[in-house]
Amino acid sequence: MQNHTTTGTAVVVGATGIIGRAITAKLAELGGWSVLGVTRSGGTVPGIDQAIAVDLLDPEEARRRLAPAAGATHLFFAAYLPQASWEAEVGPNLALLVNAVEGLEAVGAPLRHVTLITGAKYYGVHVGPSPAPATETEPRHLGPNFYYAQEDYLRSRRDAAWRWTNLVPTHLTGFATGNPMNLALSIAVYASLARAAGLRLDFPGSAAAFGVLTQIVDAEQLAEAAAWSATTPQAAGDVFNVANGDPTRWSQLWPAFADYFGVPAGGPRPIPLSSFMPGLAPLWKEMAAKYGLAQPELGQLVNWGFLEFMFAIEYDILLALGKIRRAGFVRHPDTLEGFFRRFDDYRRDRIIPTF
Repeated sequence: MQNHTTTGTAVVVGATGIIGRAITAKLAELGGWSVLGVTRSGGTVPGIDQAIAVDLLDPEEARRRLAPAAGATHLFFAAYLPQASWEAEVGPNLALLVNAVEGLEAVGAPLRHVTLITGAKYYGVHVGPSPAPATETEPRHLGPNFYYAQEDYLRSRRDAAWRWTNLVPTHLTGFATGNPMNLALSIAVYASLARAAGLRLDFPGSAAAFGVLTQIVDAEQLAEAAAWSATTPQAAGDVFNVANGDPTRWSQLWPAFADYFGVPAGGPRPIPLSSFMPGLAPLWKEMAAKYGLAQPELGQLVNWGFLEFMFAIEYDILLALGKIRRAGFVRHPDTLEGFFRRFDDYRRDRIIPTF
C-alpha cells in the first residue's frame, strides 16, 4: 500500500468502466478524496460522491454540465470511445479528453494534475510485433493512434497550471459489468460454459499464441498507480508502463484456470469463438435460471471477437517496468491470484455460476 498524504477533489472520467470503477474504489479506500464520476449516462459505482452525466463530445455541454466539478483538483481520464477504424478513433477520443480538461478549466476548477490512462497499443501491439520489453522511450509507430494525439495535447498545454502523467498498462483484468470486452469475465464465462456443457477447457488459439510471453495488469494495480501518479512529484510530465509484475504465458495460466472451474484442461485448439459461442446462448439462459444469474443474455456479457483477438496474438507483449519502480511505485501483485480474485468477484455477484 502506497502512502498518499495529499488529497483533493477527483474527477474520474469513465467512472463506471473497469478502470474508472477501480480508481473510484481506490480513492475511497485511501480516504480524504471527494470523488465525482463523469459518464455519458450519469451512472454511479461505489466510491463516487456525485455522478455527473455529460456528453464530452460536445464542448458546450461539457462547460455547462461540469459546473458541479468547479472544485476539482485532479482529473483521472479512463474513457474510450471505440470506432470502426484506428484513424476514426483519433478525433472522438481526443475530443473527450480536451473537452474534459477545458470544460473543467472553464468552470474555474483549480486543476493540479491530469492522469491519462492509455494502453499497450501505445507501442503498436495492435498492428504487429513490438519491442519486448517495450520501454517508454520507444519511437512511435507508423499510422494513426489516438493515444499519441491525447498525449500530444497534454504536452502542448504548457500554459496550464496542472501537470500530467500518462500510464501505459498492458492486458487488463478487473471487475465491471456491461463491458463485453472484459478479459477476466470473458474467460470465466467461457470456462463456465465448458463446465456446464461437459467439455474440456481448450485454449481457443494457436500453439504459438499459447506459448508467447505476456503481461497482465489488474485494475486495482492500475488504480493504485493512478493515485500514486496524481500525488507524486516525480511522476509529473512523464510516461510510465504499468503491469502486475512478472511476465507469464497462457500455457502457464490455463491449467490453473481449468482447475478453478473444475474442468479438464485442454491445449491450444484454434476455435472461431465468434461463430461457435453464440450457439451456447440457450445453455447460458438455462444456467442463469438455475443459478440466479444477473444477466441471462450471453451476448451482453462477452464480445467473442475480442477474446478471439486476444488469443490470436503470436508475439510477446512485454512492458519494461524499471522506470516506474525507480520512480517509487513498486507494488507487484501476483497475476494468477488476481485472476482468481476476479473470478471470485463475479461468482459473488452472480455474474457467473458457483457450481
